[in-house]
Amino acid sequence: MKCNTTRSLLSMLAITSGFAMAEPDLIVSDITSAATFGLVDGKMAYSFGTTVCNIGDSELAWIDNTNEHPIVSQTIYKLANGQLEQLGIGFVRHTTIPLPSNACGLGCTPAGFDALGAGCSDTSSSAVHGAQPSMGPRTEVNAFTGDYPYPFTSIGQTGDLIYKRLRVNLADISDPSALYFVETQIVSSSETTDQARANNVSYRQVVFSPGPATASVVGPTYTEQPAIFAWRDHGNGIGMPDASVMITQANIPGSGERFVIGSKAMSIGIDQWRYDYAAHNQNLVHGISSILVPLGNTQAASGHTFHDVEYHDDVDELIDNTNWSLNATGGQAMWHLDEDFDTNPLGNAIRWGTMYSFSFISTNEPVQKSMELGIFGPGAADSMRVGIIAPQSGPCIADMNGDPANNFFDISIFLQLYQTDNLNADFTGDGVLNFFDISAFLTAFQAGCP
Repeated sequence: MKCNTTRSLLSMLAITSGFAMAEPDLIVSDITSAATFGLVDGKMAYSFGTTVCNIGDSELAWIDNTNEHPIVSQTIYKLANGQLEQLGIGFVRHTTIPLPSNACGLGCTPAGFDALGAGCSDTSSSAVHGAQPSMGPRTEVNAFTGDYPYPFTSIGQTGDLIYKRLRVNLADISDPSALYFVETQIVSSSETTDQARANNVSYRQVVFSPGPATASVVGPTYTEQPAIFAWRDHGNGIGMPDASVMITQANIPGSGERFVIGSKAMSIGIDQWRYDYAAHNQNLVHGISSILVPLGNTQAASGHTFHDVEYHDDVDELIDNTNWSLNATGGQAMWHLDEDFDTNPLGNAIRWGTMYSFSFISTNEPVQKSMELGIFGPGAADSMRVGIIAPQSGPCIADMNGDPANNFFDISIFLQLYQTDNLNADFTGDGVLNFFDISAFLTAFQAGCP
């Protein structure tokens, strides 16, 4: 039997010896079908069929009844009125024996019943992905390394129609003007490169019939990218991109752990802009525990919103679903957990395979700035910064005290913010305060106020 330890030692040997190893690389090549299970307490449950392909150049371990088989996660998103929200979440499905085929046309090299060969595909029906006995908690899975305990908690257990399954509120999928998407992610401990771990998420449009809310998938599958990309690529309708949406992919420093940030500014009236943000944790071992958006030194915002997902059943239900707190003072809007990892490791952080959404209203026009993210977990960096769309500092870009006029007081305030590493001094929007920010501020200062 193959084991994670053996593979790790082989990888280390290859690196230290200077030889390149053949690597497996698993992707979701198609989301094929949908299963609808029914309604319980206002919530519907669904699952979706998949074809996955090993596009790598070596076989991928796929051993039933061990901790060396891939797991599959599925989630649903809603895009409406310029905002993207994740609606539902469920347990992961533990796969069994692969049935190799050549669906990706790569030339399948069969590898027996305990592996998926290079170039080979495996197809699972929507009903199989919704089979409750083979569904296990998300919180037991390390989505970056692919590790999980076996047997997993609640193995073999069944319940009512929505138990363990991907569930959404019926009211949330009853908007005929909205677009809906299903996202599928496959995770395997056989993948050892950052590239292989980053391309295992795909999405497809899903529609719900009026009344019974039966699900069906339509259009193509958008491969190797999470559903947050639908916000930009289909923001004005399927195949009609919304250029005002900014998508930023980033990794934890020193690691290939991937997250994606989306941001958008939409005019909603004279001198009124709604700013929307989405933070998607693709496979971080650590979670995201806060987001901070600079508004401008003296600026404020209104109409703040927060949207998360609801964990449910067994071990996953232990996750604290308390909404994040809001601190909207000092020219910044900050949503955050009230407890850190050491105090409550089950806090409502943005965990792998989930996306939280945020918004506020500002009177200032959009520019490119940076968002600061707090990281949740032991041994993690305290924070990271990524590019976003955010309000400019005031009616005049260099007006730091809101008079509005450019004068010595603005220079003094800018220097104070710069020295304290405040993002309101980040005039280049790259998240790093340096000489270029000073130069950009002086250019804006010299341009004056309109």
